Amino acid sequence: MNRALRIAAVVVMCLPLALLFSAHPAYAPIVDPCKSAVSVSGSAFIVLVCPKGDGDALSSVGATITLTVRDNAGVGVAGIPKTDMWLVGCNDGLLLCGGSQGSLADRATNALGQTTFSNEPNAGGCDTGLYVVAQGIVIQQSGSCVPYCLPIASRSPDYKSAGAPGPAPCSGDVRCPDGKVSMADYNWFITHLRRADSPAATYFACADYAQPFGQISLADYSKFVVHYAGTGHACPL
Repeated sequence: MNRALRIAAVVVMCLPLALLFSAHPAYAPIVDPCKSAVSVSGSAFIVLVCPKGDGDALSSVGATITLTVRDNAGVGVAGIPKTDMWLVGCNDGLLLCGGSQGSLADRATNALGQTTFSNEPNAGGCDTGLYVVAQGIVIQQSGSCVPYCLPIASRSPDYKSAGAPGPAPCSGDVRCPDGKVSMADYNWFITHLRRADSPAATYFACADYAQPFGQISLADYSKFVVHYAGTGHACPL
């Protein structure tokens, strides 16, 4: 053995085992949905979401979500990419643009395993609440360890489908969003707008976008037409 190889062998023999195996650690943090935590300040929120992503940001109504991802030892998991954390409708009522890409976290988790959601999901449909998902796992409610549905209702002007190449159209108040705000959505919305020529229009929460909530009026119409705008807003290509 030449002198250079003998020196290398001595160095390797003297290195601490922890350093030798640090490139291949035995410990790999796995998200524990019951020891992780999610919270939002407040008891109930309503946000308008649009496939284009220009509706109500969560932060604009005080509904910023804080997520703390922990492993089964209760240790915060740092460095989870923001693309591995997203929001979904509690009742599967939202059509997210690009799948999970339509509702990503603001940033990767920090040293404590924390991140936030403050933007608006790019989405169509309607749902009464939001789940937080981390690496494909729905975060649970602390203590009871059941999926935690955050009290954030999401309502979109994209509620109906215009047909091919999207989903088949649906009638009445059945939900079938197609990722764009079209005449099909307008024709549905107008059936719930109470006006002089339709004083008996029935209230439907998914068409209620603006305060005062509990009635559908010109305030809701004004919000709707911003996203309809003749050609409609759609998921980014």
